Amino acid sequence: MSGTEIRILGEIDPNSELGSCWESLVKACPESGIMQSLHWARMKRLQRMEAMHLGLFEKSILVGGAIFYTGKKLNGTGIMVAPEGPVLPWHDPEKSAQYLRLLKDEAETYARAGGIISMRIEPRLFPPAPQYLREFARAPVDLVPRETLYVDLSGSEEAVFAAMKHKGRYNIKLAEKNGVRISESTTSDAVQKFYSAVSEASRRDDFALESQDFFARLAQALIPSGHATFLFAEHDGDLLGSLILITYGERATYLYGGVTNTKRNLMGGYALQWQAMKNARQAGCKTYDFYGYVPHRSPEHEYARFSQFKSRFGGNPVRFTGAQEYFFMDNFADTFIRAAEEISNAAVK
Repeated sequence: MSGTEIRILGEIDPNSELGSCWESLVKACPESGIMQSLHWARMKRLQRMEAMHLGLFEKSILVGGAIFYTGKKLNGTGIMVAPEGPVLPWHDPEKSAQYLRLLKDEAETYARAGGIISMRIEPRLFPPAPQYLREFARAPVDLVPRETLYVDLSGSEEAVFAAMKHKGRYNIKLAEKNGVRISESTTSDAVQKFYSAVSEASRRDDFALESQDFFARLAQALIPSGHATFLFAEHDGDLLGSLILITYGERATYLYGGVTNTKRNLMGGYALQWQAMKNARQAGCKTYDFYGYVPHRSPEHEYARFSQFKSRFGGNPVRFTGAQEYFFMDNFADTFIRAAEEISNAAVK
């Protein structure tokens, strides 16, 4: 492992040779996902966030790395976050431990210059956490849902449908019988139409929703590469609901969606999910991620109200170790001292 080299890669064209190598690595890593892709990094830059890309090389061959995102600092401090990262050979504990150590050391050098107090990683690892993560602490916030529902798409379309619960199959057939139609769009106009449907659902069901600008940036970065599609459920000109489908590698993700208050008895939401699954299979995906699920549906959990709906499509609940955080203690001490000085100066004035 002495020949391992780490480099700061900067902004890379996904269609370049190096960019293609990185995308292939991410897609082949089940513990990673689209948030470590160059397309997602472009979206974050469009949102005025910084993206620092570290690459690990063995004999000039790219073998792993991570894309860390940082936002505007508060009081001169910040954190760097790698959602669904790092991209490592997690099946090989020895290599992963060595690679992670190199990433941590390089990140600390970067952090020292930028006033960053910690790095947060969030690979999709199943418990228990590897021993070499013992220097990390459980982060207070997960960007990727710690619990979710995976639907197996690897079988035939008939097999996927048959694996659903009776209620799910019944409501899909009911939507079809009632004449619900699903359309898809990859145009910029789709963002406003999508947002009108999902914001109506957000107000009714009281769930948090990103700004319309977030989805505009997402569409700008992911639609040209074929990784994002808007789906709409309609009936006689009425919009019943919408969702955004993300396809990347062998996993598809139901990132956001919702149904309007119009003709809810026609089961437009079921038709949307079924079409999304069919589209995902056509894109080569073998797993459909519902992106948040509570197996026991605890009433106080933010996903409780939606988990019963999701469960009707079958699938298997999965649970990850969650986000892990490593504090750069020197930077943390400097921040504490600086904050104390600011309080002292304010008291004198």
